[in-house]
Amino acid sequence: MVISVEISSINQRYKHCRLGDAPSEKRLLGSVATDGIREPLLGVMLMDAPILLDGFKRLRCAKKLGINQIPFRSLAADEATAIISLMRLADASRLSLVEQAYLIDELRSAHNLTVTEIAGRLEKSPAWVSARLGLTTELTPFVSERIMSGAFPMHAYLASVRPLTRVNKVQGPEIDAFVRATSGKGLSVRDLDCLAKGYFQGGDDFRRHVQDGDVRWCLGALRPTGGGGGAAAANEGERRVLADLEIAHRKIRRLLTQLQSQATYSQAFLAEANLLCGALQRWMPSFSKIIKDFYARTRPEDNDCSPSPSGHEQA
Repeated sequence: MVISVEISSINQRYKHCRLGDAPSEKRLLGSVATDGIREPLLGVMLMDAPILLDGFKRLRCAKKLGINQIPFRSLAADEATAIISLMRLADASRLSLVEQAYLIDELRSAHNLTVTEIAGRLEKSPAWVSARLGLTTELTPFVSERIMSGAFPMHAYLASVRPLTRVNKVQGPEIDAFVRATSGKGLSVRDLDCLAKGYFQGGDDFRRHVQDGDVRWCLGALRPTGGGGGAAAANEGERRVLADLEIAHRKIRRLLTQLQSQATYSQAFLAEANLLCGALQRWMPSFSKIIKDFYARTRPEDNDCSPSPSGHEQA
């Protein structure tokens, strides 16, 4: 049941579990200003106090616009069950890997559920749960804050920083230094991948330049034939292509994780998924060839700093 609640009464104790996204929130602000909040915020109602789990961007937009009453739906009678319900919703795919990780950590640490209990209630394997808990323990407090605030792209950490630092056994302070030097600068995932490779695999001189904030100089040094500007130097058409490639990269990685899960699906879902997979299979040969040809065209002869497929882990 959807009810109306006072903004001032909402408890945001799970705010640290949800990713910030300033560009998305800016677009949402315009939508809320025009149409109001169309979808209720989700959480749990305890002792007449709403505890928020989903809808933090909408809440911030409402505050900016002076909206005092917002729609709210309680997912369960207690916090743990509400978190489980949120993660099991049909649209829970919008929860990123790191958001899943922190919500699972709350279930274990704050609500005293074991890995086996969490796995059973989510209908996932214990290994699936443990992999996400491992992510919360490896992130330093500083890196976690930068990622969750939206200042450093989560995908850049998972696809570039994480694999490189694991292979080279890099310690937390060095990772903090890299993230501190590169976060909040509007760098693309591809730019951050190049910088991470140079920082964690290059020499002390390159690391000093990154730490001093000379990231554009560093990108120019890594791409002597490419103009050293990354996405910022591209024209509008090129930026659209880069944006679409980043979206494809993100969606494909997420699909690979989802399709390998052992979740139980309804017959209606399986029927529609079968049709979509059939359509994708028909496109795959052309897609694969075009991507390989384009990769060959964009790869510098002497210095490849494009993302390596082997560095992308399934967590």
